[in-house]
Amino acid sequence: MASSNAGILIDLQLVNEAGASVWSVTKEAQMEFPNEEPAAIASISIGRRLQNPLFELVKVPPKSLGLGMYQHDLSEKELDEKLQLTSVDAVATVGVLVNTCSAAILEKVPGLTASLVNKIIKARPLQRRDNLLQISGMGPKTFENCAGFIRIPNGPEPLDDTLVHPESYDLARWLLKTFSWKLDQGKPSNLPPRHEWGTAWKGRVDDAAKKFHISIDRVLAVLENLVDSMSKEDPRLRGAPDDACKTQSPSTLSGLLESCQHLPRELSDAHHLEKEVANGPLRGIIGTIRNVADFGAFIDIGSENNGLLHVSKLGPYLQLSQLLIGQPIGVDILSTSNGRVSLGLHGCDLDPAPRRSQGKGSNASKGRSNANASSVSGRSKRFYSVVADGKTERQKNRRNNNDLNPKKKKQKI
Repeated sequence: MASSNAGILIDLQLVNEAGASVWSVTKEAQMEFPNEEPAAIASISIGRRLQNPLFELVKVPPKSLGLGMYQHDLSEKELDEKLQLTSVDAVATVGVLVNTCSAAILEKVPGLTASLVNKIIKARPLQRRDNLLQISGMGPKTFENCAGFIRIPNGPEPLDDTLVHPESYDLARWLLKTFSWKLDQGKPSNLPPRHEWGTAWKGRVDDAAKKFHISIDRVLAVLENLVDSMSKEDPRLRGAPDDACKTQSPSTLSGLLESCQHLPRELSDAHHLEKEVANGPLRGIIGTIRNVADFGAFIDIGSENNGLLHVSKLGPYLQLSQLLIGQPIGVDILSTSNGRVSLGLHGCDLDPAPRRSQGKGSNASKGRSNANASSVSGRSKRFYSVVADGKTERQKNRRNNNDLNPKKKKQKI
């Protein structure tokens, strides 16, 4: 109210606090903030997640982030190893700003040891990537392994702020000139689908391979690095089929976000929200995707509990695979019951499912119970685990595994 009276617009952002308190009491956190209490460290971490999510989230033990399904059914050692590899792969995909990043994220750069990380931090600021060669212990082989992941913006060499490795700079400059591209122009227009680059640009790709005595695959890899660095798009979108990206409008992917608003503060209480939704669906609420499972996505709507956007509530054009963790999305709150919040994609005008009959012994009730039991039984036969390449691996016969471990209890994340 005060901001409205003063004519000051305040932008509200939902930030997931999962794992912040866990990290705030670690040795690494105390080293980074030696004069702060854990509560203050957790608050700083949450604020930094809004500024740069990856840089903060890689510090947190991955199993504390609350992502994925049935992670407690896996070997803790194997889970830690796979998630660590996934974190390293994420850092390598995006790159690190060497002059400003923390030691925690720099240690995840392939080829760097803890000792080298400390030396790099002491040598900052670096002007160019090849300044790394002046650091004690940084040999040519180590430099070759890590240089492509180190990024230095606003330096004398513009290519130091790209994904292109220093050994390919001459090729990159030739390609930029040949295609009439500039690094600061943004994503080039009229790009053919990636899988067609080798044929659409065959003449120029072949010329580059002959001129620099390298393979065609190497030329295509440098082209991809240049385009990705120029576009600065979410790397999770790079693997999406080109046709799928073209057919989905931004308004569809965000659930008609422009016509939505944040949940009113007075409805953040679960009891008040349930009373409000009892009169009918609450439509046009901005949420943030917190987790994606095989049956739907969990959305933070600003209430006490996350809501479930079931796969059946995505409408005819949006697919579950297009939803990204951290992505804002417009939803309708269809129903609430005992803390459970059911959502639908905004713009689809979905109605809540009819309430179940409370009568005991009715045929309809028995039929639904049998159907639910069958559905649960079907789901219990499979579960998913995280693997190093960031994808999921289906593991079957979960019921058989439980039979071998009768004392193990199923825990849901």
